[in-house]
Amino acid sequence: MTIVYHSKNYNKFLKKIKEELERTFKGCKRIAIKIHFGEPGNKTAFTPQDIKPVTNLLKDLDIGFFLFDSPVVYHSLRNNPKTYKKYAAEKGWSALGEIVISNDFVIVKGKNLKYEVCKPLVEADGVLVISHIKGHACSGFGGAIKNLGMGAVTKKTKKAIHDGGMPVYKGGCVQCGECEKACPLDTLKVKDKPIFGECYGCSNCIYVCPQNAIKPKVNYFDTLLAESASIAETKFKKIYYISFLKNITKECDCGSNPGKIIAKDSGYLASKYAVAIDMAAYNIITKNSSEDVFLKFNKKSGVEQVKEAEKFGMGSSKYKLKEI
Repeated sequence: MTIVYHSKNYNKFLKKIKEELERTFKGCKRIAIKIHFGEPGNKTAFTPQDIKPVTNLLKDLDIGFFLFDSPVVYHSLRNNPKTYKKYAAEKGWSALGEIVISNDFVIVKGKNLKYEVCKPLVEADGVLVISHIKGHACSGFGGAIKNLGMGAVTKKTKKAIHDGGMPVYKGGCVQCGECEKACPLDTLKVKDKPIFGECYGCSNCIYVCPQNAIKPKVNYFDTLLAESASIAETKFKKIYYISFLKNITKECDCGSNPGKIIAKDSGYLASKYAVAIDMAAYNIITKNSSEDVFLKFNKKSGVEQVKEAEKFGMGSSKYKLKEI
């Protein structure tokens, strides 16, 4: 059974993780740390101080590394390599190691789309995926799967995933209003039929329609996100996952204002598998909150992406939690 390590004590966690990193990346000269540097103005995203203990472990193990993310589609300092790298450096990340922001890619054909996987990750000797668990308007929550599904691919692929999950009206609406209730942006309105306002392509309305009157443009957002993550993972030589369950906000690190804290800090997780680490994060947070906070605040649990990623071979949702 898949092992997921969990600790509320960062120092104890680091001792165990050192063993895991040494085992996983033995012989590697230069690995990529796939990370999200946070949108300018965001106060709860990762800071260099959060990650420095992990990079120190890699230095102790004589494993070279660079810090990686890909540009975003929307208007931001993060939408091109030059200004994104400058912003990350000014935030202090360059003190940890080399920053690489790239939109270079290799094309990999999936069942639903052609995915442009970021070339620096493919060429690295391995990839260490460090994720901040938080809420997300489209995926319910963002963790390891989203870190790769959106962050390991190009701007073009990011847009294709969101566009592919967009709702298309097929006909047969009975004005029940379920789709309207499920919209996380509250921009969908039902008149004689659903009228789609501002839309990120989360596919929520498609899931809940009892008449099957709405279909996705390509496939469900969670399916495309999971396929993207799985496609990226297959191109990596070695991989390991670490997740931080702290500063768990309603919205993602992609926004300057991620909203309020929706759950208390719950420690740190590590695993070889994305599905297991995201499932463990969800279970721990909802258990500690005594409710599904992601469903409550974002109208989607987030387990949809996990189930889809499991189908794509990113590990099993059945895991054994080992406390450190």
